[in-house]
Amino acid sequence: PRSTLCPYTTLFRSRDSEEPELLYKTINGCKNMDYPDKSKVHVYLCDDNRRPEMEELAKKMGVNYLKRANNIGAKAGNLNHALANSTSPYVVTFDADMIPQKRFLMQLVPYLVDAEMKNEGKKEEDKVKIGFIQSPQNFYNPDLFQFNLFSENRIPNEQDYFYKDIQAARTKSNSVIYGGSNTIIAREALESIGGFYTEAITEDFATGILIQRAGFVCLGTSDPLASGLSPTDIPNLIQQRIRWGRGVIATGRKMHIYTAKDLSLSQKMNYWASIWYWYSPVKRLVYMISPILYAVFGFTIFKCTLPQVLAFWLPMYLTSNLALSQLSGNVRSNKWTGIYETIMFPYMLLPIVLETFGITLKKFKVTAKSQLSGKQHYELYMIPFLLLIALSLFGIFRCVAVIFDSSSFGPGVVLFWMIMNLYYMVMAVLFIES
Repeated sequence: PRSTLCPYTTLFRSRDSEEPELLYKTINGCKNMDYPDKSKVHVYLCDDNRRPEMEELAKKMGVNYLKRANNIGAKAGNLNHALANSTSPYVVTFDADMIPQKRFLMQLVPYLVDAEMKNEGKKEEDKVKIGFIQSPQNFYNPDLFQFNLFSENRIPNEQDYFYKDIQAARTKSNSVIYGGSNTIIAREALESIGGFYTEAITEDFATGILIQRAGFVCLGTSDPLASGLSPTDIPNLIQQRIRWGRGVIATGRKMHIYTAKDLSLSQKMNYWASIWYWYSPVKRLVYMISPILYAVFGFTIFKCTLPQVLAFWLPMYLTSNLALSQLSGNVRSNKWTGIYETIMFPYMLLPIVLETFGITLKKFKVTAKSQLSGKQHYELYMIPFLLLIALSLFGIFRCVAVIFDSSSFGPGVVLFWMIMNLYYMVMAVLFIES
């Protein structure tokens, strides 16, 4: 009963790549969310493309339509414009393709009501204020890794581990990342930081950090309450990950995460991990090139004996694989992490390096979410993998020859390394070919 006192504003974005049919599904989902008093739920279609068909769709479905004269601030500016044209104390943001379940509000609103009840009668400085509640981003189509590798029934969506495990765990340190969709945000929190942050291409990541720095508590749940479309072609997948990677690195620099006095040590460590994650292309390059340099070109990258490798490297390899598997509930393993990283690293490497040195991305294209028909051809994307496969095969042949000629199994570690890398690269080729 208490929740009927809380009015809400539901916002979601429209983009030029999305068709009215896709927006219809999302609007329909928003209108049919359960709530004790539906008059307190207000739905806004925020269209930065000012399309007549979207305005007509909003009118037909009986929801509010917002447009503005310019696109200043991009997505964040679009949402800030919606804030200025609404008054509810809580805001729900959905991407245009994210369809909420009927129970969305009824599952998340109680957290806010409970906080309000506990804060009654307390001094302002003693109140626990919730900034936002982030529920997982879930997808009703197989992601490209599942689809292209024929693994829909063997592996979960690639984003599941982050949204359903890592995000929920980050609640303990109040370092939950605002993912831009499927989120309830307190207007008070947004107003305290001047609205959605407009100076980053990952405005959601930056906005979430600012809310936490302002002293608000943010929660991550593992229960998926809305579903959308994951990228359906390789160019859009790469474009999406480049935007995420560059945006997170640039935001970390702008937010001064490492020196910020209003972030705790655990928050800094978690955000450092979020930034460091995007340097996996650099790590993967080292893993790929090092054995090739030794086996093919004779360059010694490091010197160690086989017993030293068994004493230092093998325990690390085994325990890290065990820890990742156990902590993720067998959702992730070193094998699948290696496949994901290998597929993306040739395309992510240069953008990440450029962003590291401040050569930043000023404009970006939002990921298209339309379904594709017919077979797509991406042969050019195979070139780096085919080159590395050729070098690896030659290197494997040389390693085997050295082992037989010298009667020493010293190069065996390099041989294992190269065979593992070869497996990852073959999987990458199959991913692109599919």
